[in-house]
Amino acid sequence: MVSIAACASKRPDKTGGGSADAGVDGMGSQECVGCATVTGKVFAPRWAPGDVPPGQEIPIFGAVIWVSSSAPDPIPDHVFCEPCIDAPQGGVLSSHDGSFSLTVPPGHYFLTIQKGQFRLTQEMDLVAGMQVLAPPETTLPSKMDPAHGAWIPRIAIARGNYDAVEDILGKIGFGSMSGNKLSNPVGENSFPEITFYDWDTTGNRSVTYLLQNVAEMRKYHIIFFPCSTDADDFLLADQTVLKNIRQFVAEGGKLYVTDWSGETADRAFPHQLQLGDDGFGDVDSEGSYDPTALTGTLTVEGTADGNLYTSDHSKAVDPDLAQWLGLQVGPSEIDPTPHIYNADDFPVTDNWNWIVSLNDVAKGLDMNSQTVYDKPKPWVTGSDSGQNAGPLAVTYEPAGCGKVLYSTFQTSGSSAIESHTGLMPQERVLLFLIMEISSCTQTPIIL
Repeated sequence: MVSIAACASKRPDKTGGGSADAGVDGMGSQECVGCATVTGKVFAPRWAPGDVPPGQEIPIFGAVIWVSSSAPDPIPDHVFCEPCIDAPQGGVLSSHDGSFSLTVPPGHYFLTIQKGQFRLTQEMDLVAGMQVLAPPETTLPSKMDPAHGAWIPRIAIARGNYDAVEDILGKIGFGSMSGNKLSNPVGENSFPEITFYDWDTTGNRSVTYLLQNVAEMRKYHIIFFPCSTDADDFLLADQTVLKNIRQFVAEGGKLYVTDWSGETADRAFPHQLQLGDDGFGDVDSEGSYDPTALTGTLTVEGTADGNLYTSDHSKAVDPDLAQWLGLQVGPSEIDPTPHIYNADDFPVTDNWNWIVSLNDVAKGLDMNSQTVYDKPKPWVTGSDSGQNAGPLAVTYEPAGCGKVLYSTFQTSGSSAIESHTGLMPQERVLLFLIMEISSCTQTPIIL
């Protein structure tokens, strides 16, 4: 039986840790005589004032802030379904610059700031009048510390040959850095927030083991498949493996896939995106699958191995991403000195494929027996010197409760990317989309 879960705004439901009394008698940002108003700005881990040069901070858009009389339920430490429901009474969302204002009756509360599986909960007394929270009180955590109200997602990385996405994760707190390279990832020898699986090894830390065992995949909230994971054609033609990928996503898992690793998503979900043909036999996958049974067939075992290009004039086409990016300062490929970004015109380097088209895909029936469609969403568009114009970063939500992100570009690999300090526009887009795909699902089909 396939049905759609009720959903509304951007607030996670109780399975994601919302407290039953969240919001208490909160008044949001409404006027309230004698009430307590708490304000501040939400920042990305390690990108708050004091962490980076003034002006280069990175705010968090769309974080939910609420108060409760008891601590929220723990976030599950494994894959889980998180449909969106109405925000709790009094809950507010952070603006594009990270700012928020929350008004509640005076009292003793647990104040929670959350974006996806990033959460910070603090116990505090709120008194009548205005209280401005300092950045350490509003910056999302960079390590798992539930005893002190800090949560981050559990992440697996199928380590790529070229795209060292872990270096970007290191810059936002998932371990210590040596220069611009991750040197000591959080979780390798402690709480497993991040775990690596390698393409050129065997045993329980291989990409093969990960994909052949859905129970292993279920340990994580997000799995990264950066370029080039090198999972071979035989593995990604195995319908048991493809069903495992679909099952992980159906249960609420998030896939982040870049350029040459695109087969991981394209073969499991062949209809949402049509990838380009580079003239050397690298073609889009074709096939079908049953969105309920999650089984299917491949008629064309496509690849995602395109050719290199730079999109010199890329554009953030999602209004929220564009407004968020346009408020920030930092380096870019063509200008290493910090400058204000133009969200309508910025370079994206290291593209290795292109997306020809996006296709709506039926994924199930709602409670009224009406067809629900997965409508892939473009976030950034660009072109190869005016050719092969199209989306560079896309998300979609197949049958189930999870999400898939595919980007034609990688975020680490070129000498320009590896040698710079700070985060370039495409890296900031990555950060924004990590936060977005880790958030609740708007139109889940519960299998």
